[in-house]
Amino acid sequence: MPAHPTEPATPLPATPLPATGRSFVVGALGHRLRVTVGGQDADALGAAFADAWSHLLLSDAAAGGAEVAEQELSVVAPGGDTAVAAALADASARITRALIDRSTGQGLLFHAAAVADRDGGAILLVGPSGAGKTTAVARLAAASGYLTDEMALVGADGAVLPYPKPLSVGRGGPVKAQLAPRALGLAIAEPRPHPVSRVIVLDRDPGLTGPPRSRRLDLIESLEALVPQLSALAHHPRPLRDLAELIRQVGGIELLTYADARELDPVAGPPAAPPGSAEELAFTTPAVGRDTAEGTPGLVRTPVGDAVEAGGLLALAHGAEVRVLAGIAGTLWRETAQPRTEDALLARLRDAHGAAPGDDAAFRDAVGLLVDAGVLEWRR
Repeated sequence: MPAHPTEPATPLPATPLPATGRSFVVGALGHRLRVTVGGQDADALGAAFADAWSHLLLSDAAAGGAEVAEQELSVVAPGGDTAVAAALADASARITRALIDRSTGQGLLFHAAAVADRDGGAILLVGPSGAGKTTAVARLAAASGYLTDEMALVGADGAVLPYPKPLSVGRGGPVKAQLAPRALGLAIAEPRPHPVSRVIVLDRDPGLTGPPRSRRLDLIESLEALVPQLSALAHHPRPLRDLAELIRQVGGIELLTYADARELDPVAGPPAAPPGSAEELAFTTPAVGRDTAEGTPGLVRTPVGDAVEAGGLLALAHGAEVRVLAGIAGTLWRETAQPRTEDALLARLRDAHGAAPGDDAAFRDAVGLLVDAGVLEWRR
């Protein structure tokens, strides 16, 4: 798996050049997308698109001609007071979606923003819609450099490749405005991979009093916080191991709680929690295989994409979800790489955890829960 997709061609330095008429070529994350605008307000939409995407538009010479565009998108503004703004927002969403599709399998795809730090690294700001990522980026990137908003691709080398798309900014209307970084006074960071130096999960709490505060998450907490903000998890060959390596690389994930992102210090950056120790960030990667031979009855674990163990907890990647197992649930999963009978499993659990009155009923309850959750299955 490459560390990053091929570097994008050098973007135009100033006023963009439309490729052909109302057609533009966007170069980002090593890909070229041709965007054609049309509709009743095509002229206004074309001008707005050229302004918002100016720093990522390629000339015909740089783009290499229409035949090298990997995908073509058509955006239409049908007319009306908000038609151009709505079409521009639609274009941004579709371009980003196309890049996500084309980057699947080339790294970890976060629903995140990123800014450069003083040393040329990247601070990843992770969180769902409404967490304040764009506001935080607009606050922090003025001093350090803008890398991306809404989508961040972290390669196998633990670095972010910039995708400085227009920022989606709410201005009181029904549609968010798509603004070029310069419209917000943001410098664009160098177009090269930036090693991730911090990963911050944004926790917006309007009721918080006092300044923003940060705490470090343990490794399993970090996995549970990051996985919901990943795209195409099921298509990644080793998502939990790569996530755990990233967590270890940055000294642990930080949970930043604040009432308003505008409270963040644009010079000093977000407050930092003390880094985790090597022992706190240690993990192992148990084998995830299972016996696929037919005809052997018993309880067996279901297929998983990846597994990480830390602090006595076991995290399993099931499709787009992560399940965390503790205690006898983790032991049951470890012991069912091959089908086992209930009696054999109960004996193994007693060896590992000790016998106790009523443990047979607790065992059967745990088996039932894991079967219902799709972690284990009966092979008849």
